[in-house]
Order: sequence, then C-alpha cells, then structure tokens
Amino acid sequence: MKAKFGLYLLTAGLLGSAASAQVVFSNNFETNTAGFTAGGSISSLGRVTLPTDSVGPGSVHTSTWLGKIGDGVAKSGVSPEIAQLNLTGLVSGTTYLVNFDLLIGASWDGAASGYGPDSWRLTANGNILVDTIFANGAQGINFGAYSPQRYTDLNYTNPNGPDVARFTGADQFWSANQDGNYANDYSIYYFGHGAGNPVLSFVSTGSTAVLAFSRYGSSPDSPDEYWALDNVSVVGPSGHDSHRA
Repeated sequence: MKAKFGLYLLTAGLLGSAASAQVVFSNNFETNTAGFTAGGSISSLGRVTLPTDSVGPGSVHTSTWLGKIGDGVAKSGVSPEIAQLNLTGLVSGTTYLVNFDLLIGASWDGAASGYGPDSWRLTANGNILVDTIFANGAQGINFGAYSPQRYTDLNYTNPNGPDVARFTGADQFWSANQDGNYANDYSIYYFGHGAGNPVLSFVSTGSTAVLAFSRYGSSPDSPDEYWALDNVSVVGPSGHDSHRA
C-alpha cells in the first residue's frame, strides 16, 4: 500500500501553509520513472517492490520504489551511481522543498576502512543538501571491521563524523544478523516528513534545476549494495506550474 508523504512538512517559515503550496514535481513510482535519468555507473533506472516497515523482506506493507539502484553494479570507487531529476517551470530566487524516502539496502559498510566509506549525496545545481555515510552492519554482529555510520537526523551534510551506530536516525530498519548474509538487510530514512527528520530546501537560480541523488565511495566494494527512492516531491509557493508523474 502506497503512503503519500510528500507534503507533510510545509512549514510556515519556509513556504507558508500547506494549502498555499504548489507541487512542482511528484512521483511515487507506481506507474513510471518519469523525471529521472540514470548517470555515472548506472545505465538505466527501473522500479521494484520493497518493504515500507521493519518487518523484513516478507512484509505485506510494500511500495513501488525507484531501484534497486546499484544492485549488481561493481563499486569502482571512481564512478558514482546517479539518479538525476531535471526540474522545469521554476521561478528564480524562490525556495523549494525536496521530500523523499531513501532505502539503503544490503551490506553498506559505513566508514569502514578498506570496504568503505559507503557514502550518499544529494545536490541541487551542485549545491550539497545531503552528504553522509550509511551502515547496515556492525562490528562483532555481522561485520568483522569497525563500520560506523555518520548519518543522524542532525548530522547529514558532514561525512567526517561523528561515528554513530548503524541505523541511527532510520525510520524503519531490518537486519537478519546471521551467517554474514546481508542481501535482505535494509534501512529507510525520511526526508521532509516525520517528526525530527531533516527538511531540505534550495533556492532556484533560474527556471530549471538539476537534483542529483547519488551513491559514491572511495574504494572498490561489493556489488550487492543498493539504494532506492520513493515519494519524491518538490514543492514551491502557490501558482507555480505542476509537473507530476
């Protein structure tokens, strides 16, 4: 069942009331991947059914996500995995909110030396909105190496620290914690909705903008690691053009 989250945090300090806000882009990926193009080491984008809760891969609560981005793709440490969103119909000098759900899947190694760092970034016209490191494993549980996460709800633009435990700030997560099998492990993070989660915004410099959602790292890594997006929306003041998928 699809949950619609995109407009939950339209705060008065940014865009005014929800009633006066305008969705300039929205895609929940139930029918298509419109608006997004692949880049970097990713040749194409698709859709996949994944859980939306902490029950695990057998959950009955699922959604159609943009993904599994990077699944089966070699991590060279050179070329990032990019899902790019090209926006049109914007008004220069206007503030826009970016809302989305992010699923981090399989054996993300956090800031582990040699295997990591496993980093993720969102930019708007090259300006960083999110730049952080995620981990789905922990030393002595299902990883042999120290693999700290860097993401928290308060620290999401600095990949250099502090070290925190895996799943910190996750709204949903599940781990098998057995036999080194990470294929079904995942964590889900909400941006732009949910109590205490980051609210992201950018100021347009023209009628168009490019949002680049990307996974990157500094060393070769396991091709099983993937990520996925859901409920992506970009929201501006009332009266703007609407480009929905």
